[in-house]
Amino acid sequence: MTAAHGGAGRPRGRLRIRAIRGGKWFRERGQKGISLLPHLFTLTNLAAGFYSLVMSAQQNYQAAALLVGISLLADGLDGRVARLVRADGEFGKELDSLADVVAFGAAPALLAYQVGLHRLGPYGLAVAALFPICGALRLARFNLIHTSGFFLGLPITAAGSLLAALIYRYGEAGLGESPLLPAVMVALGFLMISTIPYPDFKKVRRGRATRGRLVEWGVPASLALWSLVRDPQSIVVVPLVTYALLGPYLLVLRKAGESVARLRAASER
Repeated sequence: MTAAHGGAGRPRGRLRIRAIRGGKWFRERGQKGISLLPHLFTLTNLAAGFYSLVMSAQQNYQAAALLVGISLLADGLDGRVARLVRADGEFGKELDSLADVVAFGAAPALLAYQVGLHRLGPYGLAVAALFPICGALRLARFNLIHTSGFFLGLPITAAGSLLAALIYRYGEAGLGESPLLPAVMVALGFLMISTIPYPDFKKVRRGRATRGRLVEWGVPASLALWSLVRDPQSIVVVPLVTYALLGPYLLVLRKAGESVARLRAASER
């Protein structure tokens, strides 16, 4: 009976060890699977950007612009999911940059070229090429220079989304034939490669609402609200335009404040 009991006990022991090892195997594989989730959003961003290129080539401009919007949504989710599952690493950062060049650099540039820049011949082609070039330079700098609380230069995601949104909203109203289109693209390219700080809104600064903070944020918010009241259909365009102008606006306010402080210091001497 004892031998039988011991013989019967050994298989149970081995099965228990295998069960424990099997549980560890599934946990490890599960963690690896979860860590891939941010990359799936990044690849969705890349795929939507590629489909936007295809739609532009097929002259389906509304769909091409909407696909850039899908890329923006996927790009916003991949970073948040990466931080949530603690899978934010160098590989994901590099993959995200490559996807952004396609989705927010090449795709909006081709869309703009197809809509109207082709009428300008080689000059239009140069403007179209300049846009993703500036975006790629902006991303390369972003991967090398780490900042906290702000971006250096307008992010390519905001620039590309704004260009696509403008074409989606005003393309049929003659934006492609207007000299405003190449001017906007050159301006966005400059803002991307500039060193103008843009708030990243990752951390909300708390504190008393001072006069300076009311001027900083109250004026842009009021103008954005006024624009939406005048043209409710521009609900996507207005926030992007506001953000693109926010960097230069805050920079001017800061420079003005520094000048006033220097004048006060000089007068007190």
